[in-house]
Amino acid sequence: MTTDDPVQNVPSGAFAESPSAASPDATSTFIIALYNNGILQGYLGIDDGGWAVLVSDLSSAARLIWYPYNSVNYIQVTSGNWQNYYMSVGTAPTRNGYVGFYGWWGAAGWSFDGTHLKSAVNQQHMSIYSIDNAYIYAWDAYTVLDVKLQST
Repeated sequence: MTTDDPVQNVPSGAFAESPSAASPDATSTFIIALYNNGILQGYLGIDDGGWAVLVSDLSSAARLIWYPYNSVNYIQVTSGNWQNYYMSVGTAPTRNGYVGFYGWWGAAGWSFDGTHLKSAVNQQHMSIYSIDNAYIYAWDAYTVLDVKLQST
């Protein structure tokens, strides 16, 4: 694992190559609301390349479900262009720390650490570099966000 600062590298290309064949059991759909110091910063959305981005409009927020499998809790997209993809974290040098969406082959687990969402990929928490940089990271050196799951 590299410790290169992810904000120095803007990802290029799509995060995932193919949709997952796995299908979840019916479960509660939610969106991820992101807070800093008790103030709503926005919601987790997905851009055209499959990267997690901060969106201000609730209707643009990604619809997600928990997908527990073999003692790991994955997060799966339930609708839209990225349906059946799983939230993960990039590890390649130009994508290191960026939260994005993979097919099943790249799925990674997530867990709550207090009010923070932590990636099993790099053991880092969901964060933003700045409001002006819309990407969402799993990178503790940035502003770690409080996460609230809102039912849809």
